[in-house]
Amino acid sequence: MSVHEIPLVDWLTGSDGSAALVFSDIVGSTNLLYSARTLDYMGMLRAHRRRADALIRAHDGRLIGETGDELLSVFLQAAQAYAFAGDLFDDPGHGQLRIRVGVHFGTVRAEGERLAGRNVHLGARVMQHAVDRELWLSDAAKVALEGESPALAARIAWLARDDCDLKGIPGRQRLWRAA
Repeated sequence: MSVHEIPLVDWLTGSDGSAALVFSDIVGSTNLLYSARTLDYMGMLRAHRRRADALIRAHDGRLIGETGDELLSVFLQAAQAYAFAGDLFDDPGHGQLRIRVGVHFGTVRAEGERLAGRNVHLGARVMQHAVDRELWLSDAAKVALEGESPALAARIAWLARDDCDLKGIPGRQRLWRAA
């Protein structure tokens, strides 16, 4: 049985309810849409989605949703999520596309094939923290990655920001930019 045939709630039971969330968004998509023909832009989006789908499968994750050019994917481990995020960041599927990515790790709840909970909102805000083509992790995602794959985490050049205000999230957050 494929991971996608298992109901999301059952798939998440393979963990303690914790999951790694990856939000991605095309940088400058509106400008790109206006500078390219609509059909060309739609082709870019299809190429991006094909690339994301292939990488999600390769890293044993699931696509939860898409809105416009934003994608939300979920993985049971932070190392899988980071590998997916890095691969998609490096090659979003079309040469004219650049993306911003946010990774967060925390407890989520499944409602049908959707995710709910505070950590979903926090994950979205991590991605929104990126100003341009950047890959950011929450402190929880970095800690989970270090615990699961210390060698991988040690190979990443990290830039810490301890004073991040994330819209609607109480308090300041520590985020890590993977450089």
